[in-house]
Amino acid sequence: RADQLDCRDPGNADLLNFYSEDYTENSMCFETSSDEGRCYIAQCIKSEFVLKVNIRGDWFTCERDFQQISVNVGSGVIATTLTCPRLSQACPDMFCPANCAGRGVCNFDSVVNGTARPRCECFDGEDDSPGCVDSFFADGKYLDDSDGLFSDLEPGFFDPLVSVFVDHPDQWTTASWAWAAGLFVILLLMVLCICSSCWPKRRRKGQRYGHYRGRR
Repeated sequence: RADQLDCRDPGNADLLNFYSEDYTENSMCFETSSDEGRCYIAQCIKSEFVLKVNIRGDWFTCERDFQQISVNVGSGVIATTLTCPRLSQACPDMFCPANCAGRGVCNFDSVVNGTARPRCECFDGEDDSPGCVDSFFADGKYLDDSDGLFSDLEPGFFDPLVSVFVDHPDQWTTASWAWAAGLFVILLLMVLCICSSCWPKRRRKGQRYGHYRGRR
C-alpha cells in the first residue's frame, strides 16, 4: 500500500531503525546505496537555494540535483551514500512559489548570483515578491535561512549497545553501561552452563555400594 511508504507517517517507522530514519511531517524519501528509499528530515532553505538533510543530528547539504553524499547511519557504524533529489521537485516553492500564483511566469533561465535559479517574473512590474503575491506562505519544510535548523539527536534503542563495542568506556552513557552489565551477566551464565555440563555427576550413596553388597 502506498500509505505504508509515506515518510510523514510515524506509524511506518521500522521497529529496528538500522538506517537512522526519521518519520515526521517534514521528512522526505531519499535514494540510498542500500537499494531502498530512506526517510530523513529535510528543510528547504530559501536564501541559499539548497536542501538540508538531517541524519543522526547532523545536517548535510544538497546543493545540486542528484548530488551524492556519504553518510554514516545505524549508530554511525554503517556507511551509505545518499542521492539528492532534483531540487526543483523537492522544493518547488523555493524557486517559483505557487507557480507564481497565476500572476506571473516562471523564468527558468534566470540567474541569481551567477547561478541559474528559476524565479517568478510578475505581470505587475512593481510586484517583486517571490511568488507574485505577498500573502503566500510556504509550508513547514521551508525556512528563510539555516538559523532555524535544529540539531537534536534522538538516539535509537540499540545505539547505546553499539557504543559498547565501538566507543571508549569514558564515552558510554548510563544506557551503555546498563547494556554492558546485561551482556556480562549473560556471558557469565553461559560460562556457568558450559562448565556445569562438564562436571562429573555424583552417584547416589546406594548406587555406590550396591555392587559389593550383591557379591556376598
